[in-house]
Amino acid sequence: GNLSGHEVCRWRSRGCFGACVMHYAGQRRFDISRARAIRLTQWLFADRPSFEAQLREDIELHIKRATKESRIPAIRLNAASDLDWTHIVSMYPETQFFDYTKSAARMKRYLAGELPANYALTFSASEKTPASVLRGILDEGGNVAMVFTVPYCPQHDIYGDLPKTRTIDGKRFRIVDGDTHDIRIPSIDGRGRIVGLRLKGTNASKDRAVRFGFSVSK
Repeated sequence: GNLSGHEVCRWRSRGCFGACVMHYAGQRRFDISRARAIRLTQWLFADRPSFEAQLREDIELHIKRATKESRIPAIRLNAASDLDWTHIVSMYPETQFFDYTKSAARMKRYLAGELPANYALTFSASEKTPASVLRGILDEGGNVAMVFTVPYCPQHDIYGDLPKTRTIDGKRFRIVDGDTHDIRIPSIDGRGRIVGLRLKGTNASKDRAVRFGFSVSK
């Protein structure tokens, strides 16, 4: 969002911002990790050339390690942000990149084949997204991520069942489980799919997600 003093999720809605788990997920639960994320974001805006030089070094190291281990490198540059990294993606045409985005314009460019072929985008729905927009993306073979209000507590092996399908603007679409992995590419998820994500976060953030309409019922 804007915790660094800079806006990195310009299309965020009240619901997704109120329910965002990125400040509480994984290592980001700890103050030292949160402070590092803020410093990195401030670095990006203060000196983009040096930031991108370090980013390219990190990407190339990841590719080198993956190749050495006979693995296929995959990279998601946006996690707690929604920035346009297509100029970076185009530098590594043999490497798979993927992201979620709330930018309808960027998603439109992706569906039109105007973004690098090694870049896969999944549109992230919010309470502000018209059903007609979601259906248009799905009809064109794009995927849409939606958060569902179902139980989720992996520490106790609780994974609420996601619905199998959902009707969007009069048409039914298949739902794939987006919590089994985070590699959002069509060769795995398919095309024209709803990527179902279970509601996560603190009790307060879950309450906001439901109240604001960001999380949908089954």
